[in-house]
Amino acid sequence: MKTSNNDTEKDIANNIKTVSYTSDADGNQKPVSGSYWQPVNVVNHQAWREIEKQIENSKEKIRAGRVSCLHYYMTANQMSVGLLASYTGQSSLLVRLHLLPFIFTRLRRETLQIYADLFKIEVEDLIEGILKPPLYQQGENGKVQGNRNID
Repeated sequence: MKTSNNDTEKDIANNIKTVSYTSDADGNQKPVSGSYWQPVNVVNHQAWREIEKQIENSKEKIRAGRVSCLHYYMTANQMSVGLLASYTGQSSLLVRLHLLPFIFTRLRRETLQIYADLFKIEVEDLIEGILKPPLYQQGENGKVQGNRNID
């Protein structure tokens, strides 16, 4: 593979580039940033579209009152019930119960704080059902990056 500064392909997602390896003049492998692998780009775009569909489905369930806003944060951060339970030190059954709106509204502030700390949001966001962008869409200053919509 020849090293080139002319990257004409699109990045895989919002200015994130793949790292490819190329041989230099001495035959040593070295990493080169670029978008050399079109199949990787296609698969990543398809995966992001699927994640966005899952997020939209989660929002619909919340609007219909079938799940709590915790479901959105779990989905947007690509977590399963088991993974969320593991990160919060709770049982999977307890996390499943917290996904039910009528139980979620009765949670103690300490329990909500555990979820808020994990998702790097405020407890009030959980209480009021505010759907903040997931961590991978936030920059260092907390602003939303890229073109992925939240609402």
